[in-house]
Amino acid sequence: MLPDQEPEKLILIIDTDKGVQWSLERGLTKSGYRVRTASSVEQAVHVAQLEPVAAIVLELAPEAGLTVAVLSSLLRAPSSPKIVCTSIDAPPAIVIDCMRRGAADFLVRPFSLGQVRAALKKILTVQALPPDDFHQFEEEEDHSASLLIGVSPALAELRTTIKQIARTDLNCLILGQSGVGKDVVAREIHRLSGRVDKPFIKVNCSALPDQLLESELFGYEKGAFTGAQTTKPGRFSLADGGIIFLDEIGEMQANLQAKLLQVIEHKEFTRLGGRTTCKVDVHIICATNTDIEEKSRNGGFRQDLFFRLNEVCIWVPPLSERRQDVPLLVRHFVQKYNHFLGDQPFEMSGEELQELAERDWPGNVRELESAVKRRLVLGRQVLGGTASVTMAPDGTAAVKKPRREPTVKEISEALTEHQWNRRK
Repeated sequence: MLPDQEPEKLILIIDTDKGVQWSLERGLTKSGYRVRTASSVEQAVHVAQLEPVAAIVLELAPEAGLTVAVLSSLLRAPSSPKIVCTSIDAPPAIVIDCMRRGAADFLVRPFSLGQVRAALKKILTVQALPPDDFHQFEEEEDHSASLLIGVSPALAELRTTIKQIARTDLNCLILGQSGVGKDVVAREIHRLSGRVDKPFIKVNCSALPDQLLESELFGYEKGAFTGAQTTKPGRFSLADGGIIFLDEIGEMQANLQAKLLQVIEHKEFTRLGGRTTCKVDVHIICATNTDIEEKSRNGGFRQDLFFRLNEVCIWVPPLSERRQDVPLLVRHFVQKYNHFLGDQPFEMSGEELQELAERDWPGNVRELESAVKRRLVLGRQVLGGTASVTMAPDGTAAVKKPRREPTVKEISEALTEHQWNRRK
């Protein structure tokens, strides 16, 4: 039994694959759960009516009658179980439909036992918390999960790459558009690495002018410059034994690039105003949203440094290539910022979720997160007679009709505000 796992919670596995049933039953039993299995709707409903089921892992297999519609009947079981859906094909419409009907999570097949364990731990931990403790749980949650939430093939490939890199100390260059979450990928590498108990230090190379950045990275000796009253260790010293993450590395100036190359090649550096070298053991991870390879060819970045930093490269896919993940990310951000809601439920129509999934999101996950925060604070009129999905502070969902239709004046003002762009 896992040390933090409450014993004797019953998990129901509904899957047409006997091999998956056996594997999950065996693995989850070792984790301290009681497990029942079923291959059909009839078997599943029978078990759910007889015993208090805490959670259900439901395969969506239409050929066996295991469809999204089954969610509704299972959620009405006496114990009101949480449901994790699984499917080989997971287009946005299916994910949205599952969320509207009350699914707690969604996994793409093939999945690992670890993914199922993590999903169950999350939904059952939230379920077990009293209402007053829910905000505290969200605040203490590992923020690295925000990027890794989703069911898209692109995200699954990214997870695999992260796990492979985390086993090594190869210098890693993370590439991707602004807002995709390159810093979160770096933190996930740290979380899965052998250096997880050592520091993770982040430095934004574009946020400080040259001299300040140099002292920030390498530190300085007392008297090195006016105002240097004491010796100060730099970020490399603080990261010793762990990981240093150099964000926006493409903005680093040539003189600092030379010092960074020295750290990589000799694992040592000199503080500003210092005469002796400092030894350091760090795993270096860098990120940029610029074409740093082209920059190195044109002389804007040292080629030798580029090659050393680029021992292994990760491309973080933009949100436009992860449309299936948008509904799950929306729900995650609703839960993360539900303190904006107070006691009020959050309403978002299925049409609105579909629109969010189809949007290009040039600012990627960061833009989506900002949009959800605005939506929570400012709200949005639900046009027409479309049913809406209500997301309560505990993350549950239920279908609800809009309270009223907007007036002609409100529609006119909204159109004027958005230059008559009806979609906006």
